[in-house]
Amino acid sequence: MEESIQESGIALVELHKGLTLERCGDVCGAIVKFQETFTKYPFPSFISSAFLGLAEAYRNGNNVMRLCILRVTRQSRSHLDKITNFEEFLKKIFSVIHTNDPLARAITLRMLGSLSKIISERKNVHHCICKGLDSHDEVEQEAAIFATIQFASDSHDFANSICNKIATLLKGLSTQLEIKLQLIPVLQHMHADVEISTKARDILMDLLPSYPTQDFVLITLKTLTLLSSHTFVDIPAQVELLLRYVRCDPRNAVRFNAIDNLNLLANRAAHLWSNKDINAVCETFHESTNCLKRALLNVMCTLCSSSSIVPVDVSPGSPLLNLCSNSMYDSDIMQSALAIKLQTSLLSHAFRCNKKQYQSIRNQTIDGIDSILLLLIPLPSNSNNERKALKIILSALQLLCDESGIAEERIYEIFFTYVYAESRVEICSDMSRYMLETLAAIATNSHFPKYLFEYKKKLCSMFLEVCSEKYADHPNRSCITIFIFVILCICDLGSEKSSIFTNSIIDSIQQSSLNHWTKYQIARQAFRLGQHGVARRLLKELCDCVTSEQHHFWISGLEQLAMGESTIASCFRSGGAPVSWPLMDSNITKAVGHYHSGISILMAAVTPNRGLEFQCEYARLRRETLQLHSHLASCCQIITVKPPPALSKGVLEITLNEKLGECIKKFHTIDVAYSKLRMSSFDCDPTTLTNIEVLQQGCSIMAFAIESLIQSSGDKSFFTDAKTSIFFDTGYPQRSDVFSKAIKGAFEKISSLIEEFLTKEPNKFTQVCTQCLTQCSAVILSVPISYPRYFFQNLQSTRIGVSNI
Repeated sequence: MEESIQESGIALVELHKGLTLERCGDVCGAIVKFQETFTKYPFPSFISSAFLGLAEAYRNGNNVMRLCILRVTRQSRSHLDKITNFEEFLKKIFSVIHTNDPLARAITLRMLGSLSKIISERKNVHHCICKGLDSHDEVEQEAAIFATIQFASDSHDFANSICNKIATLLKGLSTQLEIKLQLIPVLQHMHADVEISTKARDILMDLLPSYPTQDFVLITLKTLTLLSSHTFVDIPAQVELLLRYVRCDPRNAVRFNAIDNLNLLANRAAHLWSNKDINAVCETFHESTNCLKRALLNVMCTLCSSSSIVPVDVSPGSPLLNLCSNSMYDSDIMQSALAIKLQTSLLSHAFRCNKKQYQSIRNQTIDGIDSILLLLIPLPSNSNNERKALKIILSALQLLCDESGIAEERIYEIFFTYVYAESRVEICSDMSRYMLETLAAIATNSHFPKYLFEYKKKLCSMFLEVCSEKYADHPNRSCITIFIFVILCICDLGSEKSSIFTNSIIDSIQQSSLNHWTKYQIARQAFRLGQHGVARRLLKELCDCVTSEQHHFWISGLEQLAMGESTIASCFRSGGAPVSWPLMDSNITKAVGHYHSGISILMAAVTPNRGLEFQCEYARLRRETLQLHSHLASCCQIITVKPPPALSKGVLEITLNEKLGECIKKFHTIDVAYSKLRMSSFDCDPTTLTNIEVLQQGCSIMAFAIESLIQSSGDKSFFTDAKTSIFFDTGYPQRSDVFSKAIKGAFEKISSLIEEFLTKEPNKFTQVCTQCLTQCSAVILSVPISYPRYFFQNLQSTRIGVSNI
């Protein structure tokens, strides 16, 4: 920090020296360098001194230098609040406003406009801007308009005071038309109160019949729409006005501009639209050309997909549903695609109102998608219109999938029995890439991997085909390989028997000509989707193919973690046979050893730019969870295999309660540690947070299971009360992935095991209890663990800065 301050002092001296040079070009070159220096040394003392130097140069320099300083000020707006002696800085800038040079005054007005966020309430500046609007010099007047827009957006007092002035200039016959066009956007900021906004709207409405030329109509409609979106007043009136121009104005530019404004209102004020407005759009739709129909469908898609509560009528025979039904089978492919997207957006509204109607709309939408794919697939994918239509349909597919799985099953059937049957689509084409990406997204959030399992042979043949040398030079090969691999991973999760990732599948990846980066991406996806055996084999090959020591340690550490998880997973591929607990205990011990090695190696991969705190903590908590499961098994074996011979039944139960009570505390400790990890990971994506919550719930369930078994003898209602407090049904449209469903399924299975235990005879309490606990532990360990995205890459970066105001 001290070195940076010293460097900034040296840089400041150099900058001030540049301002004293004799040649104007050299001084301008020195001024331009200020902006880069502000970014490098964002210290208040440095920025204050530098801006004071610039203000002095602005006051004493020529107009070329002033333009350079204006440019630097605009680019450095984020640093203006760090100027400690701002009054002196403003005094030097403001002194130029009184010069006789109109160009210098114009530059100063633009400079003041750039400073509006800080000086928005200065009355002397307001007076100078008003004076500049009356200037006879065109450049100064345009600069005053720029400053007016800036100050009106930041100061309600200025907006109120300038409204009458703007109205006078707009109505004045002496004001040039070009100036009026520039003045109209000022009125969009007149939203401080209802009175001033109503006055501004009246002024704009008077302009529409007075100036019917295209330029005036376009900018007036835009300003009216922005004013309405700011005030949330007169939304129905504005929608009616815009629809009137869509229907009646013969100019296409005006029509499409009106539709763009409708889209803006649908985006910003969807909750203020009424059912009457929606019906009016539907009526306008039937009177419009195909191009306008597509634009209006876009508006309705924006409106109905809003998170706000929109009064949409989805009853049978409503105008909106009739519009969708008629347009879904239109000969215009884009119109059909947009109608499908609109009807998909209506599903959430239908679900809230009528579930039977929801099912009907969902089935109609799937039929529409089926029909449009029948048209799109045989066509060449060279047309941009067809590509856009396909992307719209594929995005709608993801919204169709819900908890019932009906839509998901139909989607898989459409794609694997028609689209990819008989080579209708080339496996590496652009169209195939779009479709496989959508299928991978649907499968990743799937609740029903069993629906994919029946297409495993087709998926395996597609994967072997794309890995072959036939497509070695195809640009889409890498991403399509990853997409099919993701679908295969989810398909494998639907198999209760042996894994579909046979040696031939894994060998096809290792022996293919795919580059090392693509193989690493496949290994990363295997980690995220619970296929740790595949990840282990790929990482073992890649660990010696990297260029840096840190990368070698990173991949080697991942390999050890994958070995640990694959060791545990190997116990649950027995085709439905019961798990051998001695083998399970042995494998847990081996997995803990692999985790010890993996964490140690990961710590060697730490660099100054990548601390790996999350990764090491995540792996450490997983290791502690496995150790605790092993400790629980040891406690159960000691009590059941070699019980103390001299102890009575009561004393034996006390011993059991003490040992299991320690396990409960440790599971709660790990639960709290997972919670802290979630709270401290600011840059986590939502999927990563859900993943951590799944692991946290696994610890909660084990603590619940042990505590229920201990408390059952004294309090019969404890199990029932504790069971109702763990999971809650969120309902539509929230949908979790297969791992979240797996942990919920594990909870239900454990609950049934505990209920079965509670019906056992009391004289077999110890033996039955320990058997039940080992079974509960095996159920939790059988849930496949998914390493989250944040373990490998972050989608955002949070930085906290301190501002000196």
